[in-house]
Formats: sequence, structure tokens, C-alpha cells
Amino acid sequence: MAIDNGPDPDAARRDAALRARGLHEAADAELDAIAAKVAQQAAAIAGIPYLPSAMVNWRTAEGQFFAGLHVATSGLGGATADDIPRYMDLEDGWCPKVVRRKLAYPLDDVRDSSRWAGNPVANALGVRAYLGAPVFDPDDPSLVLGSVCVVDTEERLWGPEGLALIKGVSLEITAYVNRR
Repeated sequence: MAIDNGPDPDAARRDAALRARGLHEAADAELDAIAAKVAQQAAAIAGIPYLPSAMVNWRTAEGQFFAGLHVATSGLGGATADDIPRYMDLEDGWCPKVVRRKLAYPLDDVRDSSRWAGNPVANALGVRAYLGAPVFDPDDPSLVLGSVCVVDTEERLWGPEGLALIKGVSLEITAYVNRR
């Protein structure tokens, strides 16, 4: 199921910007920490007793790369942090849609949309809720480098507080990218 909707006109610019900062395909301890922090904050907003999963995702010409990754304390569909690859196809998940839209994207229940029915990520990992926001290039505000997201195995009403959280974390990551 292709959800990325065709060629990416920004792919070359995005890859060049990520490579120039050494972010293209390198796991990053600080981004892992940001992912863990957003998971904690999302758990507090949702009132859940465990941490959901969270990622900082760069969209490269070849696919998606999780430079920052936090896997839920209870696992994700039975998968632990060691089981989750940092690479994903562009057709999988929702982050490519966030990059193309250049807007935050809350999905309280991914099964509510026929567009996402049968999504390989939702099926394989049991993802039911998604909340993501674009991360912009600090040197070129028209260029989205990737996204930050939170996913959970239960439906979630993210609401305005969730949107404010994910957009704020996006700005924090943009500031981090600017320091690189």
C-alpha cells in the first residue's frame, strides 16, 4: 500500500541537508533521549501508566530512518527495542505523510480511516494511535527533514494538548538540528 503519493521533489535537498549535519543515517543518543521524553509527556497527557513508543524520523531518498527511537515499556506488538529496525520503507507508517503535508497529523484510531486499513505497521506492531509533526530545516523553513511521532497500541484521543506537545517537540528538534 503506497501512502507516500509519488515522487518527492525535496528528496535531494533533504538528503543534502541531513548529510551536511551528519544526521542522514546515524542513530543519535540525544534524539533517543528526546524520543523517550516525548513518550513520557504523551503518557502523562493520555493518562496511561506506561510509556508509548516515540521516534524522530528522517525521511531520506531511500526510506525512513529513526535517528531517535524509544520503544514502549511494554514493547510494541511484542517487539522490544532490539527488535525494531531503525529503517523503514516509505510505504510503511504515517511519517512520510507528515513530511509531505508539512503539518501535524493526529490519528486517534488508525483503523477509523479506510486509507490506513491494512497498513503493514499497524498490523505487524499493533499500532492503533499515531501523533506526528514535521521537523523543519532551520536553514530553510520550507524544507521538512522528517518528523517526530508517538505511537500506541491503544486508541488515544490526543486532543489539543497532544497537538501542542508534538509541535513543541518538533521545534525542540529543529533547534537541536540548528546546533549541529
